[in-house]
Amino acid sequence: MNPRESLLELINVFLSGQDRSMQVVSRIEAVAIDYFLDSDVYEILSEPLSLYRPGEGLPYVNEEEMAEALEEARRALVDNTDGNE
Repeated sequence: MNPRESLLELINVFLSGQDRSMQVVSRIEAVAIDYFLDSDVYEILSEPLSLYRPGEGLPYVNEEEMAEALEEARRALVDNTDGNE
């Protein structure tokens, strides 16, 4: 599986509600850093990934806000606007 497919799979796991844990978000962050550092995808996700704390409130990012960022990143990946490949 290539990095784009891996990241899309992890994003879909989160967005489906199957797993919204810190562990999944950490895996998303690892793939984003390893393979998408100089891309729109990383730009979209860097802040939400670093601030994701479900149930914590401000200044942290909650599940809904994380889902919005992941939707945007998924669109960038699908539209091939992430600057990679």
